[in-house]
Amino acid sequence: MPETLSGAELRQMREARNLDQQAFADLLNDALDRKYDKAKISRWETGAERVPQLVAQHLKATGGNPTAIPSVKAGPALVMAVINQKGGVAKTVSVVNIAHLLAEAGKRVLVIDCDAQGSATIHLGIYPADRDAEKLTLNHVLFHRAAIDQVIMSVCDGTIDLLPSSISLARADSEINHRPNGALILRAKIQEVKERYDFILLDCPPHLSQITVSALNASDLVLIPSQTETLSLMGIPLLLETLADVQALVNPALRVLGILPTLYDARRTQDRERLTDLEEMGRQNGFRVFPPVSRSVIYPKGVNDGRPALAIDPKAAGAESYQAVADALVDLCDAQRSDLKAKESTHA
Repeated sequence: MPETLSGAELRQMREARNLDQQAFADLLNDALDRKYDKAKISRWETGAERVPQLVAQHLKATGGNPTAIPSVKAGPALVMAVINQKGGVAKTVSVVNIAHLLAEAGKRVLVIDCDAQGSATIHLGIYPADRDAEKLTLNHVLFHRAAIDQVIMSVCDGTIDLLPSSISLARADSEINHRPNGALILRAKIQEVKERYDFILLDCPPHLSQITVSALNASDLVLIPSQTETLSLMGIPLLLETLADVQALVNPALRVLGILPTLYDARRTQDRERLTDLEEMGRQNGFRVFPPVSRSVIYPKGVNDGRPALAIDPKAAGAESYQAVADALVDLCDAQRSDLKAKESTHA
């Protein structure tokens, strides 16, 4: 069972130690490597926002004493590429909301925006042109030797990290083709920060490009969002061919987490029929098909507000579908950590 903590309980813990809200936030930040502030503590205490599981878990584990919270070890991260060669399938919305749920579960999450349109960057409240002007985007990390540490930034009140993108990444295919082992540069850059995170989510462009192949080379898992309509389904077989090539030549451990049906309207015959087609495709390929994400106005609102929709309304339509993906990722992460510990014990 996940740990929960009410705003009143949090306030009692803080006041029992005679700390103001900013001092309490500072102690949590030191212990948990976050960037909370006084306003965030206030929203938790008033019940305007739910206390994150990470905070609840560690405060309860130490009797409410933030100075006693041990540092939380992350890594190595599971890296997941979210891909469909067709646009408009809620790929970025899926990345952002899954990242939010993983962060709510106390996981350290990095979102890497691999799309020159900067969709994930915009969705997380950052203006791509500003970061590009400062030479702080993925393009500068990959091709202009910008330090990845300097480019990664915190968003969503310090709960998620972002490696932003911008239109300058549009030249990526040319750059990759002209560099030795160019399609492995992203993999090398991710390796530099992999130990800091539990999960790294790659929001890929809506076409099969060199940057998409680079993302597959760097990933452990692939999630395929697909709108329940014909054109979205048609691109999946070609994507699976690309995955097979990557597995054969570069990344044999790469595997598909599953297919996530999106923008689903159960009232429409077409949507129901295409969902059946996706489920059959999953059966034929041995892939999990997650519950469909229903259409909801909350998701466009999240984009407009520059934050995950599920941070606005945790019970929005489709929340259970994104939660199923997040739960599957956490289960895989826990299994991976258990395997690593077993191997370390064997070699000790």
